[in-house]
Amino acid sequence: MSEPSPRPKPVVPWSERRYVGRTVADIHGRRQDVLLAEPHAVLQQLAQWITPAFYIDLGRPCNSACLYCAVPPHEDAQGWVAWPEIAAMIAAGQACGCDRAILIGGEPTVYPRLFEILALLKQSGLPRDHVMMTNGLRLAEPGLVHDLAAAGIGTVHISVDTADSPTYDRLSRSKGRLAQQWQGLRAALLEPSLQVYDYCALTAINAPTIPGLLRALVDLADKLQVKVPPLILAVAKPIGDALRHADELLIAPADSAQIVETMIELGNSLGVTVGFRNVQACLLPDHVARSVDYYLDDFSVEVASGVREPYSHTAYWHHPPLCEACGHRGICTGIYRDLEKRYGHADFHAIDRQGLRDGRAGG
Repeated sequence: MSEPSPRPKPVVPWSERRYVGRTVADIHGRRQDVLLAEPHAVLQQLAQWITPAFYIDLGRPCNSACLYCAVPPHEDAQGWVAWPEIAAMIAAGQACGCDRAILIGGEPTVYPRLFEILALLKQSGLPRDHVMMTNGLRLAEPGLVHDLAAAGIGTVHISVDTADSPTYDRLSRSKGRLAQQWQGLRAALLEPSLQVYDYCALTAINAPTIPGLLRALVDLADKLQVKVPPLILAVAKPIGDALRHADELLIAPADSAQIVETMIELGNSLGVTVGFRNVQACLLPDHVARSVDYYLDDFSVEVASGVREPYSHTAYWHHPPLCEACGHRGICTGIYRDLEKRYGHADFHAIDRQGLRDGRAGG
């Protein structure tokens, strides 16, 4: 394995960075338009942990520099979110019926006013069940996980991509911090009031180490005498750094589906729930119920008016003509444009309503 690339130097000095802000807020709702024939109980539960929720985007600063990052913080001229925008995001989320926030970045645990945000959420009538999307490094600090849980964090979405140190170094463009990340995961699993799941970016670099990751999760849970956290394999999206480093990171669609299927089967044998994102139903028709995309309703709202808009990520994908005859056409996001440019669409094909049941949503 090659040596990890050094952490990129900031293009814009920190002193000159200004957070531009966003006119829309992204929302995680629960899908009502997908009638799964046999929903997976653990993934249904996971969806309940994180929905209905609105994102609070804290800005781009991060204590890591992951090779696959969709929002590269080391190159972005944006710093932390301006404090007045936090209240606007909370109001927009509440107007959409959300009862919790998802804190994202960058890396939310390094945001200097993190606990003030949690206090503001409580003052706004949202005291609990918030979600923290984190790389887990700071969770290793004594007492931090407990303090976050006491302040209203209910679920930790932790991005643990491997249990292999050289692989972690290469993906994170750092050196020697894997043990710290796993210590953070350990602390989260030991906090009784927290729900925890592992959101693993699946790339060509860490794919060979995923079986070891599954076994390491089982070993850690057994040692701590806690439940094994669900593992969500999110195939790397051709966005941001993942597109820039596509030659190192991206996997052909059929190959990524095969890796996910193998990990689902291994997870079954180990007692670990393995779900996935960013894999179309036609590639895994026998595992439609494992697609987290079929449990979550992602959309955006205009912060100023609260009006619903198409999800901000829809600019990255589309439905080619071959999708028109597919039984999943109305609920599948389609294909990432840059993935199609790279690999074509020979791996994709129209299927019937495999994994779905007949009837109308809500019927």
